[in-house]
Amino acid sequence: MVADRIKNYSFKYFGVMDDAMKSLPLGNGDIGANVWLTPDGLIHILISKTDSWSELYRLLKVAHIVLSIDPCPFTEGANFDLNIADGVLDIVSGNNKLRIYADALAPCLRLVLNTEKSVDAKVSFVNYRDMPIDPKNDFSNYFVRGGQCNIVESADIITTTPNGGVAQIHRNSQSCYDFSLKNQHMEEYIGREKDPLLGHTFGAGMYSPDMSPNQDCLIGTTKKQINASIFVETRFTDYAEELADSLDSLYEHYGNESLGSYAAHEESWRSFWEQSYVVVTGDEQAEKITKAFLYQRYMTHCSDRGNAPMKFNGLLFTADQMDGYPGNYDARRWGAPYWFQNTRIMYWYLLYMGDYGSMIPFFDMYLNMIPIARARCEIYFGHSGILIPETVSHFGLYANSNYGFEDENGVRRGEGGKALRRGEPCNGYIRYHYNGMLELSYMMLKYMDLSGDMSRKELMLEFIEQVLLFFDRHFERFNGKMVMTPVSSLETWQMCVNDAPDVAGLRAVCEKLNTMSDIPPTLMSLVDSVLPAIPELPVENTDDGIILAPCEIKIFPRAQNVENCALYAVFPYELYGLGKDGLDIARRTYDKRPYRHNGGWSQDPVDAALLGLESETVEHLIRQSGMTDKRALFPAFWGPNFDETPDQDHGGMTSLCLRLALLQTDGDKYEPFPVWPEKWDAEFRLPLKHGVCVCGKQVGGQRTVWEECT
Repeated sequence: MVADRIKNYSFKYFGVMDDAMKSLPLGNGDIGANVWLTPDGLIHILISKTDSWSELYRLLKVAHIVLSIDPCPFTEGANFDLNIADGVLDIVSGNNKLRIYADALAPCLRLVLNTEKSVDAKVSFVNYRDMPIDPKNDFSNYFVRGGQCNIVESADIITTTPNGGVAQIHRNSQSCYDFSLKNQHMEEYIGREKDPLLGHTFGAGMYSPDMSPNQDCLIGTTKKQINASIFVETRFTDYAEELADSLDSLYEHYGNESLGSYAAHEESWRSFWEQSYVVVTGDEQAEKITKAFLYQRYMTHCSDRGNAPMKFNGLLFTADQMDGYPGNYDARRWGAPYWFQNTRIMYWYLLYMGDYGSMIPFFDMYLNMIPIARARCEIYFGHSGILIPETVSHFGLYANSNYGFEDENGVRRGEGGKALRRGEPCNGYIRYHYNGMLELSYMMLKYMDLSGDMSRKELMLEFIEQVLLFFDRHFERFNGKMVMTPVSSLETWQMCVNDAPDVAGLRAVCEKLNTMSDIPPTLMSLVDSVLPAIPELPVENTDDGIILAPCEIKIFPRAQNVENCALYAVFPYELYGLGKDGLDIARRTYDKRPYRHNGGWSQDPVDAALLGLESETVEHLIRQSGMTDKRALFPAFWGPNFDETPDQDHGGMTSLCLRLALLQTDGDKYEPFPVWPEKWDAEFRLPLKHGVCVCGKQVGGQRTVWEECT
């Protein structure tokens, strides 16, 4: 069994932790927990959920819980064993053991304590949101800065529940939604959809047959065994206490841990590991690469099946405290909005690993934006199509800090300066950044092709048609060709003509649609119109020959970021690569790329693998596998790079690089070990398409490859 081999890579540690940054992660796809032991013998559990949104659209932690034991067997430290194969953390000292895990088949965390001698135990809420938080007090909120909408985040309440539990609950009694629509000149959209924040309620309820409720805690006396569960829920309610009834219902339905429920939890994780895997051996570097891949895969599976997509800036496991608010763990660099250019990296990795079900929250979020995105396009530009911002809330709005706020003179100002025109954000990094819509369209087409899942085909094709309509209606044509301006080439060349990512994206999407059957006539007619109008990919001449260029004309000649935009033709759009025309041009472009990065969202590792550059691919894998945040204990807490720790762009790029180094696919064709060194043995099982996996093994330079049906 592969899961038994994965168990050999469990993370082990002895001692205590200084703070939450040294915590260990648990999750079941929707609910997460950071767990750490402080020198005073207290077990801390910081609970998170994928959709615990506040009034001001911040993704808050659900609760901070502390387990105290008297006498405590862990005051001198403990052995921590995070078994990634089963998704279980064991904390052990002598014959005393605490088992914690996020139940894969129930919306709760499970705690099972067994002690050698009888102890008193208490599980308490530490309510660090016991007072309302006013954003005018200068805390950083990327969506609404400085309290412009005069809304505060309400305090949490702690209450006993009718069924013998204790709950901490947060309810949004206000919302910044209507304010944001008005601020973004979308006031006519008010009332068309339900406010996504008003009345949104989340919380955690603690239950135990071995403990009794007492104000903000559960207490058990003279016990050798304690079985406790912490249920977590989000829903819309009319009042906060209503969630207590919902938490009680969850407890009544799922109950306490049993031998059967624990076995089912283990089986769920083990089935996951059997689907696709990579194990590399041979030396210390190979061991580190395997751990980096497995720990990252563990982290994403802890977070990938919630009511909202994963967050690139820390997943569920952010652990910093807010400046000026000691003990408040709701800090998150870059805030709650989804940045497509960052979020996509995690989902390309999941798609290439065959985790098709994990793609659904991501796709559904954007598909649900079609109505507001169509309205925005009509209101701002007076033409059909959709406009989805590069940085966007899950309900489809710009961050107000990006769009800007009108000052006393009626001038709209925000991050990056002042607004140029109605409907254009102040932030120049995303003002003309349209490529995310094309990349998502291409990802949807790839998803249907690889997964065989056509359940969302009609809606996905509607989305893609609206994206093509935007480009078709938004730009003029000259001599039959689109002249795309103003556009930006990602965030780097912020005003240009015919940027490479958009040109490559239009070509990749239209050519992919041309290979598909059962396409709506309106969409095929649009493809027939757009495809011949797509400009040529921009190129430039060098002393060594032609290379791909980031755009045709740079209107603003100074780079504002450090992206290698020209190489989007390699990844994600796959116009160049092994076995394809122009490989020499693409390799030359990579060799002359202006920006060379270590870690984060840099595409260098994936570009190197797709272009068949073995030595560079190996160097990337070695370097990136060791870039753990020095403040952290768990190796997959990547950072600090450009984004929040644990940096998921870094983990996603590293894992995708490894996958592509071992297997590259094109339809039914595949190339095993395309850029793999002889010095490392490897074994993998990776998806070719729905129902078929490619398996490979290299031992001592000898390779064996076979296919398996799934």
